[in-house]
Amino acid sequence: MSLSYDRDPISIERQSLSLIRQVLQSYSISPDLMPVAERVVHAGADFSLANLVCATPGWLSAARERLTRQRILCDVDMVRSGLSRNLLRQLGLEPVCLIHQECTADASRRMGITRAMASVDAALEMGIRLFAFGNAPTGLFRLMERGDPGGVDLIFAFPVGFVGAAESKELALGWGAPCVALRGPRGGSNLCAAAVNAVMRLCGGTKG
Repeated sequence: MSLSYDRDPISIERQSLSLIRQVLQSYSISPDLMPVAERVVHAGADFSLANLVCATPGWLSAARERLTRQRILCDVDMVRSGLSRNLLRQLGLEPVCLIHQECTADASRRMGITRAMASVDAALEMGIRLFAFGNAPTGLFRLMERGDPGGVDLIFAFPVGFVGAAESKELALGWGAPCVALRGPRGGSNLCAAAVNAVMRLCGGTKG
């Protein structure tokens, strides 16, 4: 059976973003957040996500200054695997995921906390200042519990779930560190990775 459909990934992406941009013209989204909203909508195929994308004042200036030449903690491997290798390389960023390391599991059992929390503890000890959360909110809560907002360069707050996810994001938006978030219980690794990729493009990444 022969089927007629677009096989070119560049063409498919271009057409999708063109459609999304046409629709989002009628939305009240700030110009600095529009590229992030576009990519989140693209990743979720859901226009209702657009108005949930939000950020702290001055987030883009902070991102352009700090989103380069350092490590970024990805709370789960699915966030890390969704990041553009080309964009990471261009900005000199190294994605790190600690949730499956043996030391993280040991700390989780010993302290009676989630592995997401233990991985944030380890990341803070390593001096990591960039954080991308696309899974459980306990990691985001832990960052605010143990970290210093002045020592955090940027947070991507996209945890998903009905228990704590919305609350963790609202706290993060008022914590004091630069933050890009998806309000409410919705989120997930693919949406988080899409947001990180969008911001990397805004910070000078040109391919990927």
